[in-house]
Amino acid sequence: MKIESISFSNLPFPKLFQNYINQEQTLLRFYETNPFSQEDLQRKIDSYRYGGDRKELGRYLRDYNAQFGTYPHIEKSIKKLEEEDGLVVVTGQQLTIFGGPLFTVYKIATAIRKAREIEETYNRPVVPVFWLADEDHDYEEAAEFNLPAGEDIRRFFYDKPDNLDARVHEIPFDNRVDALIREIAESQFKTEFSPQVWDLLRKGYSSGKTFGYAFGTLIMNLFAEEGLILCGSNHRWAKEVTRDIFTESVSRKDAIYEALTRQTEALEKEGYSGQVQVQKSNLFLIDEKGNRNKLSAEDGHWVEENSGRTYSDSELTARIAESPEKFSPNVFLRPILQSRLLPDVVYVAGPGEVAYYAQLKPLYEAFNLPMPVILPRLSATIVESAVERNLQRLPFRMEDFSQRIEDLEREYIERSDAPDIEEIFRNWAEKIEAASADSIRQIEEIDSTLEGTAEKAKSHFLNDLNKVKGKVFRSVKDQERIQISRISKVQKSLFPNRNLQEREVAFLYFMNKYGIHIWQELLDNLGDLSVDTHKLIYL
Repeated sequence: MKIESISFSNLPFPKLFQNYINQEQTLLRFYETNPFSQEDLQRKIDSYRYGGDRKELGRYLRDYNAQFGTYPHIEKSIKKLEEEDGLVVVTGQQLTIFGGPLFTVYKIATAIRKAREIEETYNRPVVPVFWLADEDHDYEEAAEFNLPAGEDIRRFFYDKPDNLDARVHEIPFDNRVDALIREIAESQFKTEFSPQVWDLLRKGYSSGKTFGYAFGTLIMNLFAEEGLILCGSNHRWAKEVTRDIFTESVSRKDAIYEALTRQTEALEKEGYSGQVQVQKSNLFLIDEKGNRNKLSAEDGHWVEENSGRTYSDSELTARIAESPEKFSPNVFLRPILQSRLLPDVVYVAGPGEVAYYAQLKPLYEAFNLPMPVILPRLSATIVESAVERNLQRLPFRMEDFSQRIEDLEREYIERSDAPDIEEIFRNWAEKIEAASADSIRQIEEIDSTLEGTAEKAKSHFLNDLNKVKGKVFRSVKDQERIQISRISKVQKSLFPNRNLQEREVAFLYFMNKYGIHIWQELLDNLGDLSVDTHKLIYL
């Protein structure tokens, strides 16, 4: 495995993320810490104080992780957190079926490496944590994934059973998941690693098991030996500890709304868009059937979206006091719960999360919590050996392959040693224009009514000329069909669906081809992790 770095500047990443990577000061003021400054990181670590009960935290984490099995390295990590100066590097992701895209493992790898680095540099216990999005209810995104299959990228989807509107974490699989695994296996090359990969999936993804259990089991089987702890807020103790956050989000809704609005407007003034729409309500209510219903603040009261039931502030806070487990945070409140539960000195974020954390600084201030360092995750593209060989035969850089295939093909032909077709036909057309001008003038002198007919004859000739040019281009393209085929293959590997590979391809694809331990090999080869450039990982 070889790893190279390239700039983000020519890759399809949002403006805000690019500027964050470039440490633009007008943007960094929306965060508490510059993630690329060792001095800022040291100040954050030195000043951090955890306000929770570490023994209670340890009991909670043991209980939460026990559902996924018993792992000695997890217990070791939990004991580190029970120490007075224990810290966390946390990341998280939606519970996408079969683990989701490559960026899931890139987030985990970044958290593990950063935890090691901080522990070694500052001589204090630091552990990686993966926050399961166990309160999320975006089923459509969680139930689909893409895999290369032959020459194409193929979309797979697991249909929701019984029209259930519960949190994704709680949704159970039925026997259709076995059929889906068989379908996946049939779509992929059979390798020496295939039986182990499909058996690994079946450990969690089976009838009666839930999305949360299956996802957590898969992650633990891959990363438990790295001491990676799983965590989430869909737990009675977590809700008890964060009850006051729910209460304050009700009683102080106007002040919180105004602070978030000011922050978002300030971002927009700098030329950025708010990643998340600001609303007065940041809460969901879990009903008797386990469905997650949005609460809306309207005209001095609260409305439960599905039922239309209304609550006053006092009625809602009383219900929170009695049953905090019946309430669920939205995208704004989730990081606040995380920072109340964990000593999270660093959060490893994807580009979209980097953007929405820019809106969150006043929310941390409102709840008197330190905002973690927002560290961009590892961003990478895996370059397989066959793709690398094709790249060496083509006159393009990796980032060029984000263009339309038609534009790449045309550019290749124009760069090739073949005659300059555009120049040939441009000169030809100019000669026709020059020769036609004098003849048309003479015809006009003979009969002015024939000028239009003469112009039309010239246009027909030029149109025929363009048709000939098209045929010549196609002829050259046929002669270069092998190279053109290589362009297509490289693009489908590096930019499937003209998107970054890390966003499109499920990470199990590479496990099936190269073995389950490929991610351990990645961790071993990351060295001094730098996240300010995109990585090319050559296999």
